[in-house]
Amino acid sequence: MVAGLSPQKNSMKRSKVVCGILASLLLSLTEGRLAYGQSPCTQPTNDIPVGHTLASAGFFDNLRNSDDSIRFQMDELLSKSEAQAIQEAQPPNPCAQSCAHAVVAVVFSSVPNMTLPAYEDSPTCQKLLEQTTKAPIVYGKRTFETREEADEWYNDLTQGDGTDGEDLYNRCPGNCSPSYSSLIYRINNKLVVTTSIICGHARDKDDNQYRLTSSLRWMCS
Repeated sequence: MVAGLSPQKNSMKRSKVVCGILASLLLSLTEGRLAYGQSPCTQPTNDIPVGHTLASAGFFDNLRNSDDSIRFQMDELLSKSEAQAIQEAQPPNPCAQSCAHAVVAVVFSSVPNMTLPAYEDSPTCQKLLEQTTKAPIVYGKRTFETREEADEWYNDLTQGDGTDGEDLYNRCPGNCSPSYSSLIYRINNKLVVTTSIICGHARDKDDNQYRLTSSLRWMCS
């Protein structure tokens, strides 16, 4: 189930609907081409666009996996990312000479399409938006043996469960809505996810859509 879409969860906690099936189509990428630089090498600055779309956060849309749902559109974008990452040719000299080699990672983001113009928590959310734009909330290099473990962690994060999820809800409280950007890669036969979050204004639940974006990023190591 897509994170944040459980009716029971929504009755207990504010809804923060984002895609919850992280990297379900990325595990077949070869480990040698999907990794993250560990050394302080100069990194290439330009991401390679794969695709973007609007997707519905509606509970029943995602339960049915309708073609406009976050669940469906996320799988579509990650599938395209997988295919393009395997075929992507290394750009000329993407890294400094001191780096050993360049590899490619997938960047996936989920951002509320519309936010509310005025509401009770607006001053608090504006302050948090300014703070986290400069210094995002980061849950870095969470390592998982399986796809299912990564998916469970991401669902917990977005629904306020588990250690990281509870921490996020404390740092992005009330009606404030997070925007997520995840770096997904394989290293040492493990799946690694680093998620950065900007805590911003309350999303407009009447619009009830998220902007989903996927791209590739060459990393130096």
